[in-house]
Amino acid sequence: MKVQLWSIGKEHDPYIRDGMAVFQKRLQHYVDFEVKLIPTVKQAASLSVPELKKQEAKIILDMLQPTDYLLALDEKGKMMTTVQFSDFIQQRTNAGTRQLVILIGGAFGIDQSVLQRAQMTMSLSPLTFPHQLVRLIFTEQLYRAYTVLNREKYHHQ
Repeated sequence: MKVQLWSIGKEHDPYIRDGMAVFQKRLQHYVDFEVKLIPTVKQAASLSVPELKKQEAKIILDMLQPTDYLLALDEKGKMMTTVQFSDFIQQRTNAGTRQLVILIGGAFGIDQSVLQRAQMTMSLSPLTFPHQLVRLIFTEQLYRAYTVLNREKYHHQ
C-alpha cells in the first residue's frame, strides 16, 4: 500500500522539515510514503470562506483517483488510540488498498464535498494545531503505527 499525506499550505518551516525528514526516513522501511503539499488557492484572501473551501475541494477531488481511500483529518472525525490507528492501517493493507490518502485541509477546514468523498474522517485531538505541526505529528503517528504492527519497541503501552 502506498500512503500519501496531502496538505494545503506553504512549505515546511525548518524545524518541521527536519522532523519530517527523520520520520520519512524511518517510514521508508515499512511503506511507500510521500508528502504532497497543495499550494494555497491564488488570491485566497479575496475569497469568502465558502468559495475558498469550494476551490480547494475542486483541486483535491481532481487529484484523487477513483480507487484512492481517502482519510480526511477533521475536528469532527473519529478519535483513535495509537493501537486503533495501527489496526486501521492493517485493515487497509488487508483489504488491498493500493493508495491511502490522508488529507489535512486548509485553514478553514475541508469542504463538505470532500468529506462526503472520504471513506473515513479522523480527529487527532480536540485541540487546534498549526497545519505544519499536524503534518509532523501525523507522520510520527504513522511511523508509530507501523512499529506497533511490527511489534517493535518504539511504542509503549
